[in-house]
Amino acid sequence: MENNGKPSGYRDVLRRAPFRRLWLGQVISRFGDGFYWLAIMLGVSQLTGGSIRAIGLVSILFLLPQIPIGLLGGPMVDRLNRRQVMLVSDVVRVFTTLACVLAYLQGSVLLLYAMALIQSVISGLFVPAKNAIIPQLVEERDLLVANTLDMTTQVAAMIFGPALAGITIERWGIPAGFVVDALTFLLSALFIWRMGAVPTLGDGRVSFAAAWQDLVEGVRFAVFTPKIRHVTLVVSVLFLGLGAVNVIWLPYLQRIFHVGPQKVGLVDAFQGLGMLLGTAAMGHAWVRTRSPEMLLVGGLFIVSNMFIALGLAPAYEFILVATFILGIPVPAAQASFSTIVQRATPPELMGRVGGSVGTVTGGAMLLSMALAATWADQIGLRETYMLCGGLGLAAVGLGLATLR
Repeated sequence: MENNGKPSGYRDVLRRAPFRRLWLGQVISRFGDGFYWLAIMLGVSQLTGGSIRAIGLVSILFLLPQIPIGLLGGPMVDRLNRRQVMLVSDVVRVFTTLACVLAYLQGSVLLLYAMALIQSVISGLFVPAKNAIIPQLVEERDLLVANTLDMTTQVAAMIFGPALAGITIERWGIPAGFVVDALTFLLSALFIWRMGAVPTLGDGRVSFAAAWQDLVEGVRFAVFTPKIRHVTLVVSVLFLGLGAVNVIWLPYLQRIFHVGPQKVGLVDAFQGLGMLLGTAAMGHAWVRTRSPEMLLVGGLFIVSNMFIALGLAPAYEFILVATFILGIPVPAAQASFSTIVQRATPPELMGRVGGSVGTVTGGAMLLSMALAATWADQIGLRETYMLCGGLGLAAVGLGLATLR
């Protein structure tokens, strides 16, 4: 949509019914994500005796398909109806999540891996469609506010999802976590269906030749647009550390601090509380007073230092405090990253450019996960956290040099 004045507030943006329904559906769906990730990580850990490689492989399998899917999925959602892509994706994920119940009850780690792989492919279509549809639902001046609201879905999920998932799984078992997640995908699909019609910006046709042409166009635009090129490089350096954290956090909590599902979920909940504070601060002050570029760099600085602090943590309670602080800048950083890319990209190219950017950042995270799954035991879990913090600080330096 066009830019027609000063930025609106949260309430004004939520008055737009299609965006409000998308947002509510994502609140529910991401709430279920907390159940899914805790269930599949604990399930694989239980079935493999806590192997870091086995746990890391779950994250790798979820991310790996998103590299080719990100490249091709972005162009696809530019040509197809983005609302319909999201709707079909949610319905398919209802069934793949329920299949995880069967996999766990049969003790099949391979089937859990297969479901993680399928889930990744579907998410690789859903996410670029969701990111690309937001500029169709709000005016350009409201993009930062809309992206911040989108981040609140993750905030709400991280406050309530993991904490309730830990309680649920501890009381009723790992299958219950998968069932709850499947129900949230179903509810999300209902909200997307109620969004109403959203115009298709492409011609609605998908072919290999067209996909390849769109892919080249998206990559070329991302590479030759300095703002997009620079922000992608900065975030990719951070993700070289973040991927390792995603692999080692559960073994770190279990081996060093000897915690069960409920306390594992509480760690994520504390990060969610930090994100809630960060979202409130951004909504009331940062949106109108800071540039997205500096919000991103400042957020990365805090996150990187908290990685180092987590590696030095003397007790479980310290983990909770550091994770809370780590969560505070996340909404600003993520919303700023999305806004920088969206502002620099024409609406008709949003999917393919977003796919190209996501492929690069995802590739960095995938490399980090693979290295952590292989070498974290040799390096040490605490040392790996501190190394990740160092990479984050390198990203901060790069951002200060290039994002102006």
